[in-house]
Parts: sequence; C-alpha cells; structure tokens
Amino acid sequence: MISKKKVKKNISKTGIEVNTIYCRRCMTTKKYSDFFFATDLELDRNGYFSICKSCCQEIYTDYYNEEKDIARALLRTCRKLNVVYDEVIVDKTIETLKGLYEKGKAVDRVFSIYKAKLATLGGATYNGNLHKGDLTFKEPSIYVEQSMDENTDVDKDLKIYWGENLDFEDYLFLEKEMSEWKKTHKCDTKAEEVLLKEICHKSLEIRKKRKSGNGATPAALVKELQDLMKTASVDPAKTSIANSGKARETFSNIIEIIEQNEPAEYFEDKELFKDYDNIDSYFKKYVTRPLKNFVTRSRDFNIEADDSDDDDFANDIEEEGIAEFGEPDIS
Repeated sequence: MISKKKVKKNISKTGIEVNTIYCRRCMTTKKYSDFFFATDLELDRNGYFSICKSCCQEIYTDYYNEEKDIARALLRTCRKLNVVYDEVIVDKTIETLKGLYEKGKAVDRVFSIYKAKLATLGGATYNGNLHKGDLTFKEPSIYVEQSMDENTDVDKDLKIYWGENLDFEDYLFLEKEMSEWKKTHKCDTKAEEVLLKEICHKSLEIRKKRKSGNGATPAALVKELQDLMKTASVDPAKTSIANSGKARETFSNIIEIIEQNEPAEYFEDKELFKDYDNIDSYFKKYVTRPLKNFVTRSRDFNIEADDSDDDDFANDIEEEGIAEFGEPDIS
C-alpha cells in the first residue's frame, strides 16, 4: 500500500483554508513554496515570511552592489528581514559559493543558500546553543561592516594619517582620542596637530602595554607622555593657568582689558562736549515748554531769544540760494 504524503493545511483564524500568501514587497499573491520558513513566529503566525524568496534575494543583491562584500551584504539583509546572523554559517555559505563557481555554475540565490544552511542546523542546537532556538536577528559582537578593508578609501586615509600595522580597534581608539583632544584644545597649525597625534599614539602604547598584562605601565612611557603634553602646552598645569585670571576671555574681561589699556580721551572742561548737538536746548524749547504751557496754562511763546540754530539754518539756506540763483534784484 502506497502511503500518501500528507499536505499541511493552513487554516486562518476565521476557519478558512488558505493556500496562498501575499508578498508585501512585490504586492503579489504566491504559493507557499515561494516563501521561506519564518524566524519570528510572533509576527508571522502562518509560519512563513511575509516577503517572498525573490524579493529577499533582490534585497541581498542591492546590498551586495553597495558593499561588494558577501558577509556585509548578508548582515544587512538579515538585519532587515529579522533573521539571525552567524559568521559560521556565513563562512559555510561562502565555501559553497566558491565550490559552485569552480564548477562553472552561476549562483543568483545567495541568501537562499544561507537560509537553507541555517535551517538544516536547527535553531535549538546550532552554533553551540548560542541562539537557543531563537533565529531572530541580534547584532553581532563585532560589526562586520566595520571590519578593515584595504580596498576602501576610508581605510587608506586612516593608514596614511595614523600609520601602518595597526589593528582596527587601534584606529578606533586613535580617532576617538584625537576627537576628544580637539574638543578641548586648539589644533589650528600643523605643529599642534602633529603633537596631538603623538600624544594619541603614546596613549595607545600605554593602553596596549596595560592590556598585555606584563606588569605595571613603565614609568618611562608615562614620562614621555607628560613631556609631550608639556611641549604641546596641554598639560593640566598650563591649562589651569590659561583658564584663570585675565587670560579667561569672557566678554566682560575683554571690555575691562580695553578700558585698562586703551581708555577714552579725558577732557578737563567737562562742559565743553557735554551737549555737543544742543539736544538739551531743543528738548526744552519744543518738548518741555509746550507741555508746561498745556498743563499750567502759561503763555511762554518766546523761543526766538536764543534761536541761534534756526538763524544758522536760515543763513545756510540763503547762502545756498545765492550760490544757485545769484543775488536777488532789489532795484
């Protein structure tokens, strides 16, 4: 008797049997075989991805075209699709791809190979019980996209700036140290930048010496660091002097320094330039006097007694008229 293969029936919550799945990326309805098994069953209750295999591969291809690296492309794809990323599975995937290429077979389903190898190991036991049955994405301890790549312009710039034969963590430490120094100290000239770079290098050397566990940090290294800081004028003693007293360039202190070193001109006759524009006289004539007449009903209309300004203005108008039109004819 030939046994028939049992076909899994997918029943929705409403009790209807469902034979197709809708892909939310390409917005088409496809068969179950066109979808990967889900890794997050809390979201995908039907047990399948909500994005079809073709769309998953397109996502990987787009990332690979940007990264030009299989591991980084797989990392970004797993992050987007919420699939666990494991370097062991990635290495096995790359080995499989190399074997296919050596046989002359074109491969256009890299993510499918990765997902298949992930599924065959089983979530509960795979990679030394690291994931414990949970195949959803978790950030790896060492970011793949940060790994050193000699073909990128950024890494070349780092090596040119800081030198060769350094680990990636060393470059990160040096960059962070330099950034912190520039936040608190001036770095405008080449000499200042060179000294700060040497301080960063010496700090890295001390850090690596302590990390090696070969005893206490040699006093010579600390002394060299102190000498570099003194040469660059960034040691605590010089920094305290620069930040105290008159050297603190607050706005009030700047004004005080100007008044001490460049005082305004002093006149013995204080009345000479007290009211140079004669504003006080104008105010009394045309503001105070009318208000007093209005309030006290006084009749002070005499404003011509000392109207020297008005006379000067009239004389100026007369002179300008004569210059333009000539002397008036009075005959």
